[in-house]
Amino acid sequence: MTDQQLQGQNNIQEQQELSEQSSDEELDVFHYQEEKEKYPMLNRLLENVISQLLVNLLTLYALYGDDIRIICFDKRADSTFDGITIFCIIIFSTEIVITSIVRQGYFNSFFFWLDIISTVSQILDITLFNMAVGLEGSVSAKTGSDLSQANKASKTSSKAVRVVRLVRLIRIVKLYKAANYQKEGDFQKTLTKKLSTVLMKNPNHTQIHPLQNGDGDTPLQNQSREIPHFTTMNGQTVQSKDQLNNMTSVIEGFDQGNSYEQRRSLKQILPENYYFQQQQQNDDAAGKMQEKEHKEQIHKKESRVSKRLSDATTKKVILLVILLLLIMPLFSSDYYFDSSSSLEYAAQYFKVVAEIPNTKLSEINETLNFVISQHDQFDTPVGFIRNPFTEIPDYERENYEYLRESAKSYYFKYVDPILVGLNYIGDPIILFVSDNSQIEKLNSIINIVNTLFVSCVLLFGALAFANDAKNVALAPIERMIAKVNVIAKNPQEAKEMKLEVEQLQRETTQIENAIIKIGALLALGFGDAGSAIIGTNMASSGDVDPMLPGKKKLAIYGFCDIRNFTDATEVLQKDVMVFVNSIAEIVHAMVNRYQGSANKNIGDAFLLVWKISDHSWYEENGKIKWKNYDQINMIADCSLLSFMKIFAKINREPKILEYRNDARLTQRLPGYKVKMGFGLHIGWGIEGAIGSEFKIDASYLSPNVNMASRLEAATKQYGVSLLISSDLYILFSSGLKKYQRQIDMVTVKGSVRPIGLYTIDIEGDNLPPSKEDYPQEERFQVMDQKRQIFVNQIEAGEFKSENHLNRNKDLLLIMKNYNPEFQAQFSQGFQGYLLGNWKEAQMWFERAKLLKPNDGPIATLYSVMGECNFKAPSDWKGYRELTEK
Repeated sequence: MTDQQLQGQNNIQEQQELSEQSSDEELDVFHYQEEKEKYPMLNRLLENVISQLLVNLLTLYALYGDDIRIICFDKRADSTFDGITIFCIIIFSTEIVITSIVRQGYFNSFFFWLDIISTVSQILDITLFNMAVGLEGSVSAKTGSDLSQANKASKTSSKAVRVVRLVRLIRIVKLYKAANYQKEGDFQKTLTKKLSTVLMKNPNHTQIHPLQNGDGDTPLQNQSREIPHFTTMNGQTVQSKDQLNNMTSVIEGFDQGNSYEQRRSLKQILPENYYFQQQQQNDDAAGKMQEKEHKEQIHKKESRVSKRLSDATTKKVILLVILLLLIMPLFSSDYYFDSSSSLEYAAQYFKVVAEIPNTKLSEINETLNFVISQHDQFDTPVGFIRNPFTEIPDYERENYEYLRESAKSYYFKYVDPILVGLNYIGDPIILFVSDNSQIEKLNSIINIVNTLFVSCVLLFGALAFANDAKNVALAPIERMIAKVNVIAKNPQEAKEMKLEVEQLQRETTQIENAIIKIGALLALGFGDAGSAIIGTNMASSGDVDPMLPGKKKLAIYGFCDIRNFTDATEVLQKDVMVFVNSIAEIVHAMVNRYQGSANKNIGDAFLLVWKISDHSWYEENGKIKWKNYDQINMIADCSLLSFMKIFAKINREPKILEYRNDARLTQRLPGYKVKMGFGLHIGWGIEGAIGSEFKIDASYLSPNVNMASRLEAATKQYGVSLLISSDLYILFSSGLKKYQRQIDMVTVKGSVRPIGLYTIDIEGDNLPPSKEDYPQEERFQVMDQKRQIFVNQIEAGEFKSENHLNRNKDLLLIMKNYNPEFQAQFSQGFQGYLLGNWKEAQMWFERAKLLKPNDGPIATLYSVMGECNFKAPSDWKGYRELTEK
């Protein structure tokens, strides 16, 4: 195979690896890619460069066009500007309609109505419309009444235009949001294109294979490099695109500026495919740069939380600014009173009258009285008048002396003493002082209202912004903190937490749900035994330290095993996972319902644990003492009831019963059906992490755990489904004890302490299939409901094991062949066995076999006693050594 073929295969393989890596990098946790465009043609029209340019130009025209019309043109250009304005209205209206169709959540939103208002407001820029509705005076006005009306219309139009300008500023926000949306749209479109470009250009591990010269020598050693590094002829390393381009220029210079012999000698040094590889180097470096830019753009992508917070803030700012701009003029006295200069005119008029020759003092006095009487009707009456005539007294309004200086306005004129006459005047000044106390009071009232208004606006703004921040970011963060604290305290609570549901999932909600999911996965992965590991590490501010010291715990350990698992694995192949998980679902669900927890899944076996609270017991002289005997009775009963329920379920559940008809299993094992063995024991165990920093399992180490495993294994020897140690038997409630029987007393390997073996007679043959076949989601809900009902009974003190045994359908079915007479006869025979009276035991066992011919424990004890011809050994102590594991 040639080097090029090898290189081609390597390239294909590397592209596949890169594709897998890229697919991992592009994992869309927050479902951005799910936001599909429903109307691609309309979207393309809306996002078209020409469309965006046109809309932006018309937006600038809407903001400044009317002012430019007034500044730069006369009325002859009005019709042209009216046409442009009408065109703007048509384009903006079309944009609103298309955006309402293609943008989810735009129609009837805040920005939708802002766009409507800003578009409609442009009608007031059309001069023909203003003239038609009377907002602009007509040039044909001739009479004084017409002129007055035209002046009033002009003022009204000016005020309307000022308001319109405020609303029109909304278009600036529109420009900003459109630019952001366009940028994000371009980013989305380039993702696939850039990724495809990078894949096609193969940026990884390209090799150069130089050819040998005529003598067989290799001038250049084969060099393997990783982009963007490239090794040149003199051993230097090229590390950037610019350097690669420079090298290309040098090579091209050799080709263009040197002789044929020089170029030929150069080609003897370089491989024949050098130029192709050189171009590929440039393309590879460019691909790397594009990939880097692509990753940077991913990090810059605006999140939904940021969008919502940005939109909400923009809304509030727009509303507050418009409100302030519209309302603030109301808090100025100029809005209610026109500034008056009448006293200025009065002073000038008085000067003119006074300087007229032969003017009588009475006429001057009448002029002053006229000014006073006229201004008494105004909001700014005359407060004080000083005239230059000695024979006319100064005027002073009542309470003038109490006026503040801030409530006074001064107007004065100099009179010519020569024109007036020196015999009549003293100081040649006429002074008018207005009384502005009413306006000052009104200003004070307005200032109070203004202060209250601004305070309310600030308060509203602060509350509105804080509310948005709280709803969008802070509240989810607080919920995250609460959930993390709960998980740190009790990781098993994560399995019970409900996911937050929103119509549009924001990133904060998805992160919050991710915390719940991660916590639930940790709880499932580590189990109850790993709770301390999870909680301690989550509460710690340091590095992760899973290797915590173990803790001594008292617990009931249950071990169960799937029979014939090796054969099932061989014939089921890949379907064995479904097989095991179907059984595991039943095992875990029943143990969870009956207050236990799953600890280990070991292929065909399961380790289950019922932890006993450290507050429920204490140790005295090496013996366990119970503080609450009823509680330990309940826990012990639950462990037995859960295993009985598992036994019933694997013989009744339709999906488990289907394996009885599986051709692959029945061919290997005729008459196959799922069978399990169970062992139960109580004792101490060391709970903690087993493994290293590379992999740990949270479990229990103890001879008592091994004892549960040995009991399960011994079920095959005794022909029963369940074996219980005497240590646990004594803790059962009396209601359950009466259904159990002791079948042996043994010592196990590694222990000299004899232990009693108990069983309960349960049968799984010919049970009716369960009718409770729920869909997957409903099944979990039903299981949770049943578990909660059971928990409520326990908490209310209403749970009685015997009542539960006699009312539960599954338990009644597997106990239907329970025979008290058989149990009494077996008990008599077993007592003879323990006491060494094996002949008597044989007699009682013979009677019991008449009631239950195929009883496994009787067969086992018969075999033990038969080895000694039904005569107890002389050193018989009432127990034997259990040699089989």
